[in-house]
Amino acid sequence: MFGTLNFKGKKQTTSYMKKNKMKIFIIYFLLLVIGFGMFLPLVVLLSTSLKTYDDMLINPTSLLPAKITFDAFVTVIQGNPYLLYLRNTVFITVFNVIASCLTSAFVAYGFVRFKVKGAKLLFGLFISGMLIPGQILIIPMFELYNKIGWTNTFLPFIIPPLFGGGIFNIFLQRQFMRGIGKEVFESAQMDGASELAIFFKIVLPISKPVMITIAIFTFLNTWNDLFGPLIYLDNQNLWTLAKGTYMIYQDAIGELGASGATILPWHILSAANVLVSVPIIILYFFAQQYFMEGVNITGSKES
Repeated sequence: MFGTLNFKGKKQTTSYMKKNKMKIFIIYFLLLVIGFGMFLPLVVLLSTSLKTYDDMLINPTSLLPAKITFDAFVTVIQGNPYLLYLRNTVFITVFNVIASCLTSAFVAYGFVRFKVKGAKLLFGLFISGMLIPGQILIIPMFELYNKIGWTNTFLPFIIPPLFGGGIFNIFLQRQFMRGIGKEVFESAQMDGASELAIFFKIVLPISKPVMITIAIFTFLNTWNDLFGPLIYLDNQNLWTLAKGTYMIYQDAIGELGASGATILPWHILSAANVLVSVPIIILYFFAQQYFMEGVNITGSKES
């Protein structure tokens, strides 16, 4: 009898393992299909950028160029002040990342450490600001910056991050800092540490995951920002990569109408977009671990 039960138990275990393996196989297969579908546009973009104009006309749907050439990249870089666009973009992005991380941490630290009357109401007002569509503020912000002489300068991009670093960033920092035990602050105070010492020597090192998360979000938003440069920057010497790439597209449309051609030079436009996308792809591969860690830790905190 025991032998029969043991045989049935092994049979059930084997059946369960087979079903489990089948589920894992289906899940991985679906993930592979979805991943391929999401990766395919990048493959098409890169493939098009490596084609000649004639090759693009003859084999528009082919993923493999008839002859790999980097002429489109040479045209983009030599035909435009691309390095100038890159320098402007790097300056604005790096400044935004540093300023947003530090100032949002300062504000969040104040909300967590100092229990003053009206703090919850003030934080609620901060959060309610996230509900206001950004499009509503376009005209008043442009009028303000124009009157104080900030248009055609980098000031609209580098000054706002110095005042809090963004509502969403403050929210993330506050949620994370609420999880730091009170005993940590009390021990530091007993050792004679000032609030600034506690902030820079204890809180900031502990907050590394959420700081990296904010840095990634800020980098992506700033690097890909096209709307701001379109509104505030008319001087070509101040253009960013996003606006420079957009203007390459506009110039191509103008040349298309003047020449009477029927197809845009997509190989050149693709090359310009590849150059813009490379830093983002590199950032993803190096920072994905910290990004997921920051999201998981921040999302697990109580509000």
